[in-house]
Amino acid sequence: MSRISYVDCLNKRYQGMGFPPYRWSTFDSSPWTPLEKPLAQSCLTLISSAGIFREDQPPFDPWAVNDLSFRLIPKDTHLKKLRLHHNYFDHRDALKDLNCVFPIERLQELERSGHIGQMAPTAVTLGMGRLYKRTDLQRETIPKILEVLNGQGADAALLVAA
Repeated sequence: MSRISYVDCLNKRYQGMGFPPYRWSTFDSSPWTPLEKPLAQSCLTLISSAGIFREDQPPFDPWAVNDLSFRLIPKDTHLKKLRLHHNYFDHRDALKDLNCVFPIERLQELERSGHIGQMAPTAVTLGMGRLYKRTDLQRETIPKILEVLNGQGADAALLVAA
């Protein structure tokens, strides 16, 4: 079987629809830093791109392009009060157990057992699908999310990509 060049195939398809070639993000430096204290003493936040929202919040538009919005989910929110709106991944397992894309119950267990110091008061969810405005994400959405996380004293984040 020959190798399939995924990016080349996507470029050919989308250029045929009038889109410019895809440009990968490149970075000269990395914002990552080592964790300065043990996880058992750290405040951990959850960030998921699964399009999760509380039933009393506006849903994500599952067909949106460049949706830079996010939702804050208090850590004590019961799974039965959460919904999923996202059209860019297979939902079958997530609809059986949202923990596979938004593992809030697993993190609550880790907090109770002392494996993590504490969960941040709120988790962050995004409905990341067809996001082409990477610069807007970096300049608009990420600073707002960082403001929330810094305000909660988060030391680390668990990122769950859907």
